[in-house]
Amino acid sequence: MPKETCKTILKIMTGKEFVHFTPRCNRSIEIAMQVLKRLSRTTVLFQEEGGWLTYEKYIQQAGLEPIKMITDDGLVYEKEVSRYDMDAALIINSLAGYVALQDMDSLSGVCATHDVFLINDVSGSIGLPQGKVGDIVVGSFGKAKPVNLGSGGFIATNDKEIFDLIKELDPEEEDLPFTLLEKKLRTLEERRTFLQQEAQKIKDDLKDLNIVHPEHKGINVIIRYEDDVQKQKILSYCKEHDLEFTECPRMIRILDNAISIEVKRLV
Repeated sequence: MPKETCKTILKIMTGKEFVHFTPRCNRSIEIAMQVLKRLSRTTVLFQEEGGWLTYEKYIQQAGLEPIKMITDDGLVYEKEVSRYDMDAALIINSLAGYVALQDMDSLSGVCATHDVFLINDVSGSIGLPQGKVGDIVVGSFGKAKPVNLGSGGFIATNDKEIFDLIKELDPEEEDLPFTLLEKKLRTLEERRTFLQQEAQKIKDDLKDLNIVHPEHKGINVIIRYEDDVQKQKILSYCKEHDLEFTECPRMIRILDNAISIEVKRLV
């Protein structure tokens, strides 16, 4: 069955035993926050930039306290996490702004030491080692994601009790086009390599500008500008090469004057 095959592949990609399909990643995030409430967690840390739009919304909706963390252009500082313990959780996009991978092993260690429950949004890092870390992982199969099915998401865990909670909170698992999803999962690395190569080409072409986290292998490219001349140079490059972009400051990219070239939207 294609559905079970997709689950098997996802179990390998996420390192999690239990996988549940959802209509979209937003629903996965919502469920994860409700799980935290059931587990008597009270506060949830999230990155001030490089994360996702609905983190804070679903934290508050679950009756939890959101705590926004200062970041290094989306990368989370371990010391910020270590200030909290016992009743806290952290939700994090492990590919910050789709340009830089978090040090998930170190962050996981800090979370374990301080009993901070770790939720990893692997929409950008799925299939990578960084996408296997976390008490719960959530992800998207949206059209501009590495697994670009066009719809759907998932939530996964190794904890049977937590998985039972997930099933209780969301008893009707989403019915996705699993034959196509299987194809997308099997060709993930091919697509990721293509996106990374395109991103690197942009970095090489615009290396004289202020590229955010240039050493990382991302699937977007964010470039700061100091004046209108630099901004227009970036925009002209995007137009010439038919590249989509978004303007910053933007919470899900960086909170500074910059252009985010949305390489991940390439087909």
